[in-house]
Amino acid sequence: MAQCIQCGGPDGDERLYACVSAETETGPSDRRGWRRRVIRETLTDITPYAVCPACARKAKRKAVLMTIPITIVGTVVLTFLGLFAVRPNRNARREVASLPMVMPCVAVILWLCGLSVYLPRPKELYAAEIVHKCIGLSGKSFLLPLEPRCYTRRKDGTLKPEDIKYKSAVKTELADQLVPVIQGETDGRELIGQTFTKEEETRR
Repeated sequence: MAQCIQCGGPDGDERLYACVSAETETGPSDRRGWRRRVIRETLTDITPYAVCPACARKAKRKAVLMTIPITIVGTVVLTFLGLFAVRPNRNARREVASLPMVMPCVAVILWLCGLSVYLPRPKELYAAEIVHKCIGLSGKSFLLPLEPRCYTRRKDGTLKPEDIKYKSAVKTELADQLVPVIQGETDGRELIGQTFTKEEETRR
């Protein structure tokens, strides 16, 4: 146990976190109507931080509760846009009369979508958000907990680079290099200072 970085409590769970600095540059592309985007990710440090289970639970509870106002706003916006959608042979009076039934259904669907995102997230990812805030990292940097259970999605427990990209903000081949680090096969110190680049084309 160690001192929690947020509340100062003595029962913090200390874990290693990889700090990654990310930069994105956009420019013209050879394809008409597209832009070229270059993503650069640099592993700047691997450092232990401690967050207590109580703080991690509070962060998760806060994220789950935030789905409620988001659901309300999303329901109102979708309903409003639906009233102005152009459809042949529409009966506006009937649509308005059906709103008391439609709006709760839309709200439940949106809320379940939100819960499906935040509830399954491991507590280590919420702890990483707490550490990010407490140490004052810039918005261009992010933290990755080096815990296999945060990223493993397969029944056999194997970890693939795609799992890391799916559960985190990593976009480049840094994910490939982090697999043995997360699995405990290497400490990853040789990766500190290295920059990984990915180029992709996006629509304007």
